[in-house]
Amino acid sequence: MKRTMTISMAAVALMFLAMSSGCYTVNAKPPTDAQRADQLARSVAMASGVNNWPRAKTLAFTFVVHDGPDLKVSRQHVWNIKDGTDTVSSGEKSTTVNIAKPDMDDPAQAEAFKAWTNDSYWLLAPLKLFDMGVTREALGRREVAGKTYEVLQLSFKGVGMTPGDRYNMYIDPFTSLVAYWDYMPSSEMTMQASWENYRHVEGLKLATFHQMGTKTIAIENLSVASE
Repeated sequence: MKRTMTISMAAVALMFLAMSSGCYTVNAKPPTDAQRADQLARSVAMASGVNNWPRAKTLAFTFVVHDGPDLKVSRQHVWNIKDGTDTVSSGEKSTTVNIAKPDMDDPAQAEAFKAWTNDSYWLLAPLKLFDMGVTREALGRREVAGKTYEVLQLSFKGVGMTPGDRYNMYIDPFTSLVAYWDYMPSSEMTMQASWENYRHVEGLKLATFHQMGTKTIAIENLSVASE
């Protein structure tokens, strides 16, 4: 479940700003499947604060995974967005990696880059729906726990560390926020996780807790510094 974070989030945010402030042409034709998927993805990105992402200078958080009562992972991130570096700390070990050009021949750098890629996607996936190489497909409505959601499927081509992964995002039709997703590393495996405990931070609206079977993923000590 590792996707590569790109600078394109800022470009997407600027595109949305232009679209929201400019004129548009009314089209009487029904939207195509691709247009419906993009409309749904755009609503998610906007609800999550993508227009405010270009202002973010640094983002810090702790990525914590429990399986039942057992602590499995605890990693601290201090991501200097403007400089393109992330400092990953776990226990007494700390590594700073250039996320644009990580040295994958250096084991510490490779490990830090993989941690940043995975951990940040659990936090910022709704802001990355228009990254290069992402294919969006609207799957219609589905029910989870007695509530109906719009479903957006994400697949990937030539991007990320695990490009064969797919995700189904279950989007609340009233808030346009992600409530669940299905993580599908293969056609034979589906793992569903919740997206909850949303926090407002510097104009962003981010989920900070996920329940996936017996595992929980928490985003703790979240802070964002903006321009």
